[in-house]
Amino acid sequence: MSEASATPPAPESTPPPPAAEQATTTPPPAAARPEPVEELTPEQQRIAELEARVQQAESALAEEREKFLRKVADFENTRRRITGDAQRTAESKKTEFIQQALSIADNLEMALLTPVDKETVDHLTAGVKMTLDKFYQLLREHGIEKIPSLDQTFDPHRHEAVSMQKIEGKPDHTVVQVYREGYIKGDQVLRYAQVVVNQL
Repeated sequence: MSEASATPPAPESTPPPPAAEQATTTPPPAAARPEPVEELTPEQQRIAELEARVQQAESALAEEREKFLRKVADFENTRRRITGDAQRTAESKKTEFIQQALSIADNLEMALLTPVDKETVDHLTAGVKMTLDKFYQLLREHGIEKIPSLDQTFDPHRHEAVSMQKIEGKPDHTVVQVYREGYIKGDQVLRYAQVVVNQL
């Protein structure tokens, strides 16, 4: 019996390589094409220039406004400081004046408390005169003066006529008597003088 001829085994099939190992070729991206630049028309250029100028002007205006507000604030601070100093000075002068006037009132009160008899009348008269002189000196130190009135022409800006008289030999509209003295400080009338005026 003849031996059967052996059949050679079929070759083993080789599995395909994994997908990750397969060489992949990605084509490079296409280069981005630059967008075309739109050219401005002459009118658009003028508008852009005007807008830029307006923005610059607004910035400059805001800066100047800030400077102005700072100057206003500085001025107000200075004004308040000067006003405060002036008020304090005025109050100090007023207090000083009152203190000096009170000392004069003290002298007059002492004169009133002194017993009046024939021997002291002359002394009281001299004392009151000295007190008045001291008072008028105090007024002058503060710029306050009597209004010249007697034998002066009537001045409605300084005098107040309380009555009229007719005195021959005196000029018309002349002050012939002073009822109450008037006082001025510079050009300011503190009190009108009450006078009698000659009327021919």
